Amino acid sequence: MRSHFSVFGLAFALAALAPVSAFAQAAQAGSISLLNGQAQATGLSTPAHALAKGDPVYGGDTVETRASSYALVRFTDQGSVLLRPNSKFQVEKYQYAAAAPAPAAAVPAAPAQREALAPLQAASAATQPDSSFFRLLKGGLRAVSGLVAHADYSHYLMSTPVATMGIRGTDYEIAMCEDSCLSDPTVLNSVPAGKDLVGSVVSGVNEGQIVVTSFTGNSVTLGPGQYAITLADGSQYLLNGIPAFLNSTGAAVGAGVAAGGTTAASAAAGGSVVVTVGGAAAIAAIIGVVISSSSDNGSTATTSTTSTAPAGR
Repeated sequence: MRSHFSVFGLAFALAALAPVSAFAQAAQAGSISLLNGQAQATGLSTPAHALAKGDPVYGGDTVETRASSYALVRFTDQGSVLLRPNSKFQVEKYQYAAAAPAPAAAVPAAPAQREALAPLQAASAATQPDSSFFRLLKGGLRAVSGLVAHADYSHYLMSTPVATMGIRGTDYEIAMCEDSCLSDPTVLNSVPAGKDLVGSVVSGVNEGQIVVTSFTGNSVTLGPGQYAITLADGSQYLLNGIPAFLNSTGAAVGAGVAAGGTTAASAAAGGSVVVTVGGAAAIAAIIGVVISSSSDNGSTATTSTTSTAPAGR
């Protein structure tokens, strides 16, 4: 009878601890800064739920946007990710600990026993470095890296099914080659005939520099205004311009600045969205203005670039 009770007690204790452990792993990474349309999030221990402006986004969350919908995730390190319609994005791992403010006044010396514990606590915190590891599973996004990346570029990584993006700057975009990309003239003219575009990823840089590495080990370094495509077989090709399916939003950004100027940017920063002619495209333009200026941390972007193409091209 005693053994029976012990087994039951152990099972009960483990069941009680499981939700606590799952909750402890899900630290808030950021929040939904702007939302046009519909989006949902699925967490490590939470079912899919609709998102609204201001809702938190946690480490481990997968955020999905619906058709004609845009979602802007603002992270605690000042980084941002703008999700395009029909996109699926995961915060694979995120940790950022802002520097603690200096004490206002001197603190009396702690007892000897408490002083002995302080280094142990500090050492424990030091084993958890700041990191931003993301994954694009579907659709496309535009990202501005934050303080984590600028403190150490190796602690920031954006992954896709066929390639990873290591950054050397601030503002870039990636998109899975789906729908209009498969028939985009710029893409078709840059890739040899007979190559399969299904499952490929297009990458480009607005400011700074990124290194795109395929699963086969091929890599290409892109600077401002440069775009490349990584195919599902691991081969990579520089594009001879901005693909039309990406440039549509870029053109709208320019039009939004010209039409609304700082007023439009300020309205978007405050969370207000005005729908005018152009609908989702106009809103995307305003969001583009905000995301491009959301992470000014005083860093200097590297503009020198190199590029590689597949052997035998």
